[in-house]
Amino acid sequence: MDRQQAKGYLLEIVLSKLIEINGYDLITDDDIERTNEIVALPRNGLNIRGRGGYHQFDSLGTFRITPPFVYPLRLFIEAKFYTSERVRIDKVRMGVGILEDVNTNYSTVDVEDEQLVVSRYNYHYAIFSTTGFTEDAQRYAIAHKIQLIDLSGTEYRMIIESIDRIVASIPVKINDNNEPTKILDIDFNAFKALFREGIFNDDITPDFSSILREYNEILREEMLHLTDIIRGRYLYLASTNSGHIIPLLTTDAFNEVLLSNAHQKIAIKWRASKPNRWIIIPDDNHDIRITFELPKLLDKYMRIEGRLEHNSRNIKENIIKKMAFIAYLDSKNPTLCTLTYNQELTDEITLDEDYE
Repeated sequence: MDRQQAKGYLLEIVLSKLIEINGYDLITDDDIERTNEIVALPRNGLNIRGRGGYHQFDSLGTFRITPPFVYPLRLFIEAKFYTSERVRIDKVRMGVGILEDVNTNYSTVDVEDEQLVVSRYNYHYAIFSTTGFTEDAQRYAIAHKIQLIDLSGTEYRMIIESIDRIVASIPVKINDNNEPTKILDIDFNAFKALFREGIFNDDITPDFSSILREYNEILREEMLHLTDIIRGRYLYLASTNSGHIIPLLTTDAFNEVLLSNAHQKIAIKWRASKPNRWIIIPDDNHDIRITFELPKLLDKYMRIEGRLEHNSRNIKENIIKKMAFIAYLDSKNPTLCTLTYNQELTDEITLDEDYE
C-alpha cells in the first residue's frame, strides 16, 4: 500500500462519516449474514456480487429512506486523493462498468419463491476528488449518471491536510539499498479498521489513544486533530433541478436552523474575485455562511462571453433554485429539507469585506 492509495482509503472513511447525516449507513462485515450479495474474500476484503463477477469495495452504504417506485438506494463512494492531477475519464468508466454489472444482477427466472422477497437495491456511484476532474470525465459522468464531487475548495482544506499529515507520519519500508520506498510499513487493513473506529466514535477513548501511540506519537496527535476537525460537521448531498449534486459542508449551527425550520429561503452570493466560490446564507440566521464550489461545467457556462452576472442569475433561478436533501437532524427521524434561492434576500445581504 503506497501513500496516495492510503490517503484515498482514509478519505473515504471520513466522507462516509460526514454524509451519515443524510441517512447513509456504511456496510460492514456484520452485514454479510443478512444478504447473499456481499461476501468477504481472502485478502480482498468485502466484495459485492455483480452479473459477471465480484467487485471489491471499501465504502458502500445504504440509504435508510427509499423514494417511491425505486428499489432501496445504495451508494459506492470512491475517493481520489491526488496532489495536482485531475481525475480522468478512465476512473469514471470504471464506475460505469461496476454499476452496469451490479444493477443487472437480478433475474426472476428459475428463482425460488422465498428468494423473490429478498431485498433488491438500486446502486449509484460517486467519485470524490481532492483535485477536481477533467472536462471529458465530467461529460462522461453526466451521460452515465455518475456523480462527481469536487473537494478542491478551501472548505475541505483542513480535512485533506490532516489526512495528508496522518499518512506522512506512517513509516515506510526500506529497500535492500537502505533507501525508503513508497510502501507503508504497517498492516494497513488493521490500521484502517482502527482509523474507522476512531472516526465513527464521537470521542477517542484513552484505550484507543494508547493503541494509536503504539504506531507513533505524531500519528496519535494528528488523529486526535482530525477527529476534532470533523466533530460537529456534516456533508449534505443536496439535489438540484439539474441533477447536479451540491455538497454542503455545514456545522451544528446550521442543523439548529433546520430543526426550527427545515425549509429555508437562502441568499446565494459570490465575489467577482472568486466567481466559482458560492456562499449560501439562510434567512433564519444571516451569520451562517455555507460555501461550495460551483461544478466546473456550470462555472465554464457562467463565464461565457464575460456575462458573469447574467449567467450566474440564470444558474440560481433555473438550475439550483431549490436544493433538497434528507437529514437525520436528531439522528433518528428523517426530515426533508429544502433551500430555496430568493433574489430579494440576496440583494439585501452584503458580504463582509474580509470574508473569504
